[in-house]
Amino acid sequence: MSDQSKAGILEPLRVALRLEEEGRRFFLEAAAQVTNLHARQTLEFLAGEEAKHIERIREFHRSVESGLTAPPIVSAESVENRIRAFNEKLASLRNEMKPLASDVEAYAMAVKFENGAADFYQQQIDNSSDPEVRAFYKWLVEEESLHFEVLNSCLLFIDDPARWFRERKS
Repeated sequence: MSDQSKAGILEPLRVALRLEEEGRRFFLEAAAQVTNLHARQTLEFLAGEEAKHIERIREFHRSVESGLTAPPIVSAESVENRIRAFNEKLASLRNEMKPLASDVEAYAMAVKFENGAADFYQQQIDNSSDPEVRAFYKWLVEEESLHFEVLNSCLLFIDDPARWFRERKS
């Protein structure tokens, strides 16, 4: 562990854990309330992503407590591949998507939540001098960026499907 104290690493991890747990709860509650199948599947996907983050944060927390700071191994699958796969699925649902205002509101609230989490993780990067801690939070920022991309893609698809398809072809 570098010059950053164990407590200085653990406390932000506890906050990160709470953020991810709140995010997971939000996504599950929103999924239960939306009427559109794709909106429900998207929110359930994001809840699953948050569950993965919760586990990785717990693993990292345990490693710091034991005196190590190596972040847990994360998936090598690229963000671009994950977004591309999601967008392909979204494109296949073109004629089935008829979301209500409440579905759009759920997406918009989810975007705000993801941005808040990403901002917190970026703050932790900026405040840490430990390269392993910084790498862990960088991974979390990248994950939240993926979620932001997914949600923005859904919002654009709902708002302007023609533009959404044009942007996918270019």
